[in-house]
Amino acid sequence: MPNALPPQSSQPGRSARPYDDLEARLAEFTDPRITSVLRGLHESEAALALRWAFDGRSWAESAVAAGLAPAAGERVRRKLKRLGARYAQRISVARAFTAVHRPARATPRELV
Repeated sequence: MPNALPPQSSQPGRSARPYDDLEARLAEFTDPRITSVLRGLHESEAALALRWAFDGRSWAESAVAAGLAPAAGERVRRKLKRLGARYAQRISVARAFTAVHRPARATPRELV
């Protein structure tokens, strides 16, 4: 599995608008599952999640650093868990559907 987090040298700096470069930050993740789930967040929530991922602070501290109330950290953490579970369920259903509806391969006996 490729590295899910971008290199440590690309940690975001503090800015007046923490989501100015949100699209660029999302593009740095190599695991497509992460960007898919993060796109389910509002800009300010995604900025909070990125701060948490890069800075290694608590959710409340990351919320304050992103310019939000400390309680927003816990709310975003729970929302990410829900979005992640929904993503996993959708992928599972899609794989099951594909496996059931995939055309059967022709066996060598059928080719003759």
